[in-house]
Amino acid sequence: MLRRHLHADILKMKGTPVILAHILIPIITSGLFLLYYSFSVWSDTTKIIAFYQAVGVGFPVLIGIFCANAAAQEKNAGGFQNLLASPHKVTAFWSKVLLLLLLGMFSVLFTAGLFGYGFCRAPGLSNISIGLCITAALIMWCSSIPLYLWQMILTFQFGEGVSVCAGIVSSLVSALMLTGLGKFIWKFTVVSWTARIPYTCLKLAFGEAGAYNELQAVFPLYAVFTVISMLYYFLWAFCFEGCKLSE
Repeated sequence: MLRRHLHADILKMKGTPVILAHILIPIITSGLFLLYYSFSVWSDTTKIIAFYQAVGVGFPVLIGIFCANAAAQEKNAGGFQNLLASPHKVTAFWSKVLLLLLLGMFSVLFTAGLFGYGFCRAPGLSNISIGLCITAALIMWCSSIPLYLWQMILTFQFGEGVSVCAGIVSSLVSALMLTGLGKFIWKFTVVSWTARIPYTCLKLAFGEAGAYNELQAVFPLYAVFTVISMLYYFLWAFCFEGCKLSE
């Protein structure tokens, strides 16, 4: 049943720029960073960390936009009637968030792969481990799972505009948490995880002191919050009866 819903959602997305965006954004992002890094005087470590910080900060706003697009599709196709009339409503909602999660995983891995390969091959840039780039991307994607769930709830419950605005605010907060202001509170700030957790993992890989203790503190919080978010998403999807969306 989930497979049929996924297939239907993929067909719906073919008429939108969502799939194309998940291909073009990685190409443009990695290309711009590699171009700048070809003449930048930053150290290799700083270049890699800055790249993942930037991608992690931008991730929440993209999640907000893509979730808003998913809700707009259903709203325009009869005011959520396809979802509400389905005998497997919960499965239909899980299909939507699962498809976006799969696209998000492809996108971050594609971005990391292009960046890692270019960083190894481009003239003037030093060798790094592509495996490290892929690992950091996977960690970033895992960190984004709660954001996808809550953004889907926001956009279906309150409208596309709320989801996009929430994504923008989340990105701004995430950027703030990368500064000294977020040194102690970022672990409790869910929207900062897509930038701060990969950054901390990279610090650990590069041998910086204190990174291991930070990860020890945040991973239990991440695990508990993600499980709670999934359970709440299931309950919300089961109880959802539609709403009047206004922009």
